Amino acid sequence: MLSALDKWEASRIAPIMLEEAVPILEKNVKKHTALHKDTGEMQSSIKKTKAKRTGKDGYSICVRPTGTDEKDVRNMEKVAYLEYGTSRQKASPVLSPAVKESEEAICDKMQEVFEREIGVGSLW
Repeated sequence: MLSALDKWEASRIAPIMLEEAVPILEKNVKKHTALHKDTGEMQSSIKKTKAKRTGKDGYSICVRPTGTDEKDVRNMEKVAYLEYGTSRQKASPVLSPAVKESEEAICDKMQEVFEREIGVGSLW
């Protein structure tokens, strides 16, 4: 099976796998940040990026809060304060539980996309 996946196939398939799996993480990050919803502004700023090539053989995609609030505080800062705490605020992680909760479903989705894209049924 691996011989069927040359470098060209990997660069074609990897972004598709990431794009189709990232909504799972996006949904869970929004779910976990909802527990800390004040105005809903930070939660609604959470967006997924497009898959992009990182380095020679890698690809990445990201789910993150964007923008700032009316006081010019970045929404990513707010998530960092929740995740790690501050000198006056106890940590209340939102990203790590969302990632942990998403991991199995993301792996399953990526495997499904991989098999569909290389035509696993046609190899056997």
